[in-house]
Amino acid sequence: MTIFILAALTALLALGLIAAASAVIASRHQQQIALANAYTEVTTHKHSASYLADGALTRYLLLKFGSDSRHVTTCGANDVPVGNSEDAPDAAEYPTEVAILGLSDRSRVMIASEAIAVGVPVFTATGGKVQDLPVASGTYYQVGFALTAAAADGDQIEIATCAPIKTVV
Repeated sequence: MTIFILAALTALLALGLIAAASAVIASRHQQQIALANAYTEVTTHKHSASYLADGALTRYLLLKFGSDSRHVTTCGANDVPVGNSEDAPDAAEYPTEVAILGLSDRSRVMIASEAIAVGVPVFTATGGKVQDLPVASGTYYQVGFALTAAAADGDQIEIATCAPIKTVV
């Protein structure tokens, strides 16, 4: 009887070892998921973002995407603006901070292309500047409202910004 019990215990032990070995082998062949933080080009921005300049830029001008999605250049009157420059990089490939239109929690300084009255909507103009409602036919983008007046071309003007609003004149 002792031999029978000993044989039964040995058989159970052998089955347990076989089951454990099978589980280890099976786990090696199952798909496993590994989680980790990874760097990605896609980011979110609170108020501004850093881009590379396609060339020298002037502070406070409106900017558009340049040679690719990581570069900016001066916005034209009919271009879709991204934001306005917060610094003045001297050359291409220099980083510049861009205040993203529509994400601001404060007003922004921009450069007027003409006399602009307080309270009027402002739109894209040639050379990255802003103007009041254009009279020439074309597609422009409203970028905000004037909080201060500009007397002439080149004056700094305070703007309450908005996301660009396409306007066809």
